[in-house]
Amino acid sequence: MFRILFFYLLFSFLFTANAFAYFDPGTGSYIIQLILAFLASCYFFITNPVKFIKEKIKNFREKNKVDKKDSNRSN
Repeated sequence: MFRILFFYLLFSFLFTANAFAYFDPGTGSYIIQLILAFLASCYFFITNPVKFIKEKIKNFREKNKVDKKDSNRSN
């Protein structure tokens, strides 16, 4: 079985035929555009929630500082 498979692969690599297929410039630029769009969308989907969380933490800390100052003034 292995011998038959080996000879089949050997002959298929030795006697190749033309495929008549190619990537035209439009296809190449489309692939590059897809990759860039994917990377840009990943960037925005990752950074927007991080900015949102950082801002909420910042607002929470500022609110606590204001509350502490108000409680110190009343004493």
